[in-house]
Amino acid sequence: MSDFDNVDSSDSFDEFFENIGYRFDESFSGGWERLTQSIKKMYTKTTDKFEDELSLPVAQKYVNDALQKFVTDNVKAILELRVEMHDDWFRLYCTIDISGIYVEIASNFSLIHVQLDRNVQRFVFGQQTYTDVLNLRCESFLKRQGIKLFIWFYHSILKKDPLGFILSYINIARAKDEVIYLDINRWLKKNKKIMSTLHKVQVNYGELEEEQMILKTQINYRDLLAASSNEDIIGADDKPELMQGPINPIDDATEPSQV
Repeated sequence: MSDFDNVDSSDSFDEFFENIGYRFDESFSGGWERLTQSIKKMYTKTTDKFEDELSLPVAQKYVNDALQKFVTDNVKAILELRVEMHDDWFRLYCTIDISGIYVEIASNFSLIHVQLDRNVQRFVFGQQTYTDVLNLRCESFLKRQGIKLFIWFYHSILKKDPLGFILSYINIARAKDEVIYLDINRWLKKNKKIMSTLHKVQVNYGELEEEQMILKTQINYRDLLAASSNEDIIGADDKPELMQGPINPIDDATEPSQV
């Protein structure tokens, strides 16, 4: 059984990433020479084992913890952002309070693509249903009627859903047709704990199951190989350091990267 099989026993999203990093760090520390020789030997014979994918289950709880920590806690307009995961689809719930408008909405999505590595941290979702307005309160009657008209115009005239426009407007994600691109690099790039993990393992794609997401991962073995056979594959500078906790991402926010 892989060490990854026990990751979901952690009590928090921070501990989830810390467990991943700890498992790699524990394997590396105290065994530099042994690991170096093993990599040289295995790489000379075949790279098949390095290419094997590891299935990393991420419980729904951890996904919602991440949304709370990196989005809700840092975007004033969003009061709640959570998901309910099912086989091959998920339902997103969002509560927004901005400019005298309080609205609770929900919509169904598929998971089209996941890429998590040292350079790109991106989720791509396909919207499956129009957005349901679960609750709407406004400071004035005219504003409430204006919002209803706005939604009616999108659904009835444009034959589109306004959620992508709304997420783009508040600079959370960007949309093209019914596809929503969520780049989370701006919230993760200075989080040493997570980025250190993404230097050791990368996520190539993901699948949805009931109450969990399965991330298909690979070890970044190329980072362990020296540019020259005369160099040490792993040097003193590569020794893992204690990773620091999250930062406030909004102060350092940038526009999402382009596809």
